[in-house]
Amino acid sequence: MAVHVPLSAEAQAEARFLMLSANNLLKPQDGKPVAVPTQDMVLGSYYMTILKEGAKGEGRVFISMDEA
Repeated sequence: MAVHVPLSAEAQAEARFLMLSANNLLKPQDGKPVAVPTQDMVLGSYYMTILKEGAKGEGRVFISMDEA
């Protein structure tokens, strides 16, 4: 299998720009979104963010990621 590796600084910058997710949200051919949230994604996000009464660690707040 062939692997393309950008060697020059200019090629690396171009590859970095083209591969950023912010630049790949829409398909170039028709302008439609590349990925749309499915019901599984929406429900998973909901379940990950709901507050559960009496859950382990309830009420704990961390100042930074290092403290967590």
